Amino acid sequence: MKWLFKFDKDKWQKRQRQMQKNLRSMESIRKINRELILFFKRNHEFFHVERCIEDAAGDPIAIQKMFDSIPVMASDLMSGNESFQFAATARLSFLLSTVIQSGVVPHFVRFLNEQYGLQHKLYSVRALYAIGKGSLEQAVVVIKHGAIPMFIRLLCCSEECYQLKELVAAALGSLANQSPDFRDYVLQFGTLTPLLSLLDNHLEPPMLHEKIALLRTCSNTLAIFCQGNPAPSFNQIRSALPILRRLIHLNPPVGVIGEVCEDACLCLSYLSNGSAEQIQALIDADVCARLVMLLGLSDGKIVEHVLRTVGNIFKGVDSQIQILINNGVFFRLNAILMHGSNSSVLRKTCSAISTLTARDRNQIQVGIYYGFV
Repeated sequence: MKWLFKFDKDKWQKRQRQMQKNLRSMESIRKINRELILFFKRNHEFFHVERCIEDAAGDPIAIQKMFDSIPVMASDLMSGNESFQFAATARLSFLLSTVIQSGVVPHFVRFLNEQYGLQHKLYSVRALYAIGKGSLEQAVVVIKHGAIPMFIRLLCCSEECYQLKELVAAALGSLANQSPDFRDYVLQFGTLTPLLSLLDNHLEPPMLHEKIALLRTCSNTLAIFCQGNPAPSFNQIRSALPILRRLIHLNPPVGVIGEVCEDACLCLSYLSNGSAEQIQALIDADVCARLVMLLGLSDGKIVEHVLRTVGNIFKGVDSQIQILINNGVFFRLNAILMHGSNSSVLRKTCSAISTLTARDRNQIQVGIYYGFV
């Protein structure tokens, strides 16, 4: 029996390709429709986020739905869309407030006692750190329930639980960073002593490289303790001076070690902004030589902090200024003016030179001699 028609393979393959193309087009259209629906839904949440939060307050089912959508909120925070980020931030803030109001903070603090295991403590410190980093009211709740003495006890613990101590140091820094009053309150508990002890025990190899994350967190917390307006009492911070002198000498000042060095330079820039006696207690010949060396780095942040410190030293006594001059500070400043491209660094360099030349006519002549004009 003969076929009634002839099979054309090329036409069949062409038809199959066209059908697949149509299917892909339809799938693309459906995907666009889904994205549009999601876009309008999320924008609706953005424009009505406050009303949505008000409606959810006191409604356990609505609150549970919010908790279930935390992965979506996290995605919105990283989306780059400001409307999504705002709505996600508002809802996450509401959820955090809900958790705090439920009365869990005292339990987190209780889990820091000795009878509880390391995992209890880790999760509790992490939760208290997250809460204390929030609003002023949230930090007050953490402090009111006695978290600071428990934190200090954990810092002084002889056990080598470095991850826990790193979290505790970060939590103390977040509380002190809320305001100068909070900073002073945290320092009143003697927080500086165990923090400096941790830094001192990890400044030499091999601990320096093995526990660099702990060192970085402790140096950042120390920087928070040293800054603020009004500044902390110099007597409260005086015990940190030997550690700061060691931190600025860490080598090489790049990477995480560079960040630790940057924190130390930031501390010096704040602490040197005081009386001539305070500067004299803070800065010695060894520190001056190191500061001049750090001015030659390419790291703009470190150089900025050092320039601020140098400018403060220029307000001090002649002997310290002469030590800087003997170590070649004018050559460094001149090199920054001639070859620097960072506007902030250039501005602070000019400010330091201006501070020096404002002292007397002789300093103006020195500035002209070294080519600043």
